[in-house]
Amino acid sequence: MTRLNRLEMDEIPEEYQYLFTDDYLGDRHIFRVWAHNPEILEATLDYLNTLYDQLTPRRKELVILTVARTRGARYEWHQHVDIARDKGVEQQEMRAIGGDDFSTFDDEEFVLLQYAEAVAEGSVTDQIHSALETAYSPAEIVAIGLIVDFYVGLCNYVASVDLPFEGGEFVGWTPSDEKIASLFG
Repeated sequence: MTRLNRLEMDEIPEEYQYLFTDDYLGDRHIFRVWAHNPEILEATLDYLNTLYDQLTPRRKELVILTVARTRGARYEWHQHVDIARDKGVEQQEMRAIGGDDFSTFDDEEFVLLQYAEAVAEGSVTDQIHSALETAYSPAEIVAIGLIVDFYVGLCNYVASVDLPFEGGEFVGWTPSDEKIASLFG
């Protein structure tokens, strides 16, 4: 059971209820917990949207999945297995990340995933950074690092409030197509 209760819509101030429409957030447990402080929820979402606009939706999801796997963050992985499917990440690519195998990705995405993993571990080397610079601009590198940093913190926060999975059960690090379909439709 979560350490902070998930607010119901009628408990969220009306001026913030727009955040919970399908066009915006939908109904994710993390946001219903954050709704205890709707000003911070709204400001955080504005910040994240600015970061997200710096990468393609696919690459953003690849980074998030890599951070979740690197940190062993089951809730975040579970969420983004669902989200990444709509952003161009194939299920076999998710399984590759979940199995710690970046070899199936092209050079630009391979170095992106290596960099995301290294930032999440606090182990970026000059070699990894130099490889990233061959494929990404300085502005993109800033955004990548900050997305990783945000999700490392989020993984820690989610663990601290002990959020349950949407759907009730963990999808798994290398989920089958059938498991993904049964949990996310």
